Amino acid sequence: MATPELLQQVARMATTPGVGMTPTQVEAEISAGRLQPQWSQVALGDDGSIIGRALWWGRDEQTPIALDVWDAVTGHDEPGTILVALLESGHAALAAQGLTVPLPHTLRVPVAWRAIADAERDVQSKIAAAAAAGLGHVNERKQFQWDHGSPVPAPGPWLRFEQADDDTFVTLFARAAHGSLDVMTRRELATTDAATLARYEVDYYRSCPGDRSWWHVAYDHGGNAVGIAIPSATPTNRNVGYLAVMPEHRGHGYVDDLLGFITAFHAGAGADRITATTDAVNTPMATAFERAGYRCTETRIDLEP
Repeated sequence: MATPELLQQVARMATTPGVGMTPTQVEAEISAGRLQPQWSQVALGDDGSIIGRALWWGRDEQTPIALDVWDAVTGHDEPGTILVALLESGHAALAAQGLTVPLPHTLRVPVAWRAIADAERDVQSKIAAAAAAGLGHVNERKQFQWDHGSPVPAPGPWLRFEQADDDTFVTLFARAAHGSLDVMTRRELATTDAATLARYEVDYYRSCPGDRSWWHVAYDHGGNAVGIAIPSATPTNRNVGYLAVMPEHRGHGYVDDLLGFITAFHAGAGADRITATTDAVNTPMATAFERAGYRCTETRIDLEP
């Protein structure tokens, strides 16, 4: 387990360029209390130098929910050994605190990471080490970003957006799950029903920093629910959150209206930045982000239990 002083030192440990969080980002999370010593592991070499780090993250400063920072120092001969040891030690410590492990981890890498030798080597080492620790489900996603000054796409006149209660959203989430291109949704439906998954989704988005009053349902002029638009937020930025077109209305371009509504909603509130993520296999959604003026800033690789 790390001490507060050691936790500050590991923020600037030398790591693979372009992979993971920057020192400034790590320091900001430590200052905000979302990375804490009792959730952290640091590997030291024979000479006492820092050779690895594993820092778990908690949104509410009370309970960690994900492994956020996980690296072996650049240039070490056996990075895989360090990475595995960090997880083994960290999982034992977290389990002793009554937590269920392993917790998921997201690798942040350059958009074209496969064409960068050091980044590709780092990713493959971490995927192998994570699998050995029970994080065997891998999903690649694209991170997008809209910045102040970019065009604000306006939703078309053929939809109206209204607030709705949780029961309505549970029903619509369940409907939207059918035929979804979202990798995690498809995995969850293999072991649970759509209604149960929908209730989990509603609870999840309620737990996010965005306000519940931001949630809207899109209706056409006939009163049919066409889709869901949930503007949300992270601890640092406004966020697209969730959007989905109902199965019977897909293929008519409504995704642009839903994304336009969310973007305009955040931009109208003065957001300097709006972040968004979609699975790499979800080409239609990625293309919609590009049409709406979002740029792809990085690739994220989810490692799940």
